[in-house]
Amino acid sequence: MNQNNLYSLLDLIWEKPHLYIGDKHLSTLYYTINGYQLYVLNNKVNENLIPEWSSFHDFVSIQLNYSESTSGYRTMILKTCNFDEEKAFIEFYRLFDLFRKT
Repeated sequence: MNQNNLYSLLDLIWEKPHLYIGDKHLSTLYYTINGYQLYVLNNKVNENLIPEWSSFHDFVSIQLNYSESTSGYRTMILKTCNFDEEKAFIEFYRLFDLFRKT
């Protein structure tokens, strides 16, 4: 892990999800990410994430052929995976990998 930021945390979770978040559910991951972002905001941490995490919702909407991203990446991915949390977890990481390559 080169940097301590959201992306390195997500890499750790992918390697050992049961250790870090307790299961392989997209919703659990989503709330973990939100908690991490709250910490970053409250502590004025500048992560310099490339690409910017805030554009992930729009990226997911384009990849999954949604006309807009207002429902958020979690909802879009869950709907695409018929609300199967584990399939959605894997789909999140597939999309996250593509996103980081942009």
